[in-house]
Amino acid sequence: MKTKLHYLIIALLFVFSMIAQVTGPVTITGTGTGGWNQPGGLTLTTTDSGTTWTASNFEIVGDGAMKFSEGGTWATTGGFTGANVAPFGFPSGTLTIDGGNDIKGTPGFWNVTYNAITKAYSFTAGVNPNPVIKISGGGLAADVRLNSANGIAYSKKSMYFSGGVGKFIEDGTANQWGGAFPDDAAAVLGGTITVDAGPYNVYFTKNAATPKEYVFEPVVVSIIGNFAGSNWGADLDLTTVDNMHYTLDNWMPVIGSNTDTSLHFKIRDNHDWATQYGESTGTNGGNNLALTGTAKNGIAGGGGDIYIPWGKTYNVDFNRATGEWVFSEVLGVNKFVAKNFSVYPNPTLNSWKFASANSDITSISIVDVLGKTIMSKNTSSREVSVDASGLSKGMYLAKVTSGDSVQTLKVVKN
Repeated sequence: MKTKLHYLIIALLFVFSMIAQVTGPVTITGTGTGGWNQPGGLTLTTTDSGTTWTASNFEIVGDGAMKFSEGGTWATTGGFTGANVAPFGFPSGTLTIDGGNDIKGTPGFWNVTYNAITKAYSFTAGVNPNPVIKISGGGLAADVRLNSANGIAYSKKSMYFSGGVGKFIEDGTANQWGGAFPDDAAAVLGGTITVDAGPYNVYFTKNAATPKEYVFEPVVVSIIGNFAGSNWGADLDLTTVDNMHYTLDNWMPVIGSNTDTSLHFKIRDNHDWATQYGESTGTNGGNNLALTGTAKNGIAGGGGDIYIPWGKTYNVDFNRATGEWVFSEVLGVNKFVAKNFSVYPNPTLNSWKFASANSDITSISIVDVLGKTIMSKNTSSREVSVDASGLSKGMYLAKVTSGDSVQTLKVVKN
């Protein structure tokens, strides 16, 4: 009997250890470590087969928002247990896996310990182990320190320069580097850079005393929201010709979820939440429909979703310097005429036929779910055929025009 009990205890301990320990990796994701992505911006290590996980002297950046992941997936990611109020689970707390609130860490250098059995974590003060590289000038109000995890690759995203002469400098030394703009594979010691105005992601590579290269990369500005084709998971990129105004023409968004009644979204940099822009009061409000406003950078915790009327067509202009956004309704697209147009077969395998009951069709545009016009046809007939054989399967919107009458029809390609 004692032997059986002994084996049972061993078996239970083995099962418990298999459940409690994490085979890895344990990571930290969030804007506090560079962005909300998986497996995360910081990977912890273990020396006891998966119970205790640690990292030393890593940098918390931006707004400090973080969660732990026990396996590099969102289902195994968790935030702090407790109310979403200050001090926001920092510098210590307990995780709720597949739940919990964002930990809001203080920017700086920290050591972290995480226990996979108890789900307890703690942050303690660390030190900067790397040479400090800053960028100075270029229209910046003050020098800005670049982030680095290894003392070789440095970066800082979504920096806005008003333009002018700048340089990279190393703290505590006389070293400064410059060269050509926007990049230089062999930066010159003692040189300067003439930086064009605009928002950039800045990268700098340091190799001993001599940097190998630097890059000023224009940011990508996009819209993400609950509209079809995005559903808060995919970005619709805006375009720019002056690195200041970001635009999108003839965008006709529709709500992508059957459970939503309002169209809402945000504007953000680099397909990430580290730099985001929304409604300036910081509150979400479907009753605050507006086609223009000045966005607030949500990295400071503000910026609610932007709400606009949907089912209409807009030209979009976003000023990245001031945060001002304007949605200009394209004239004529809302002069709907009930039962003026019809389409068949719908769905179709090969082509749609559009028919007008009253007058000649003058144009037809096929728009995808992201609001981009992918096909246009000018006509002068009561019945028009549109070839759909080259389109991917899915739903599209057809804007059918007859004189000053326009109607939007949902069409499907099988």
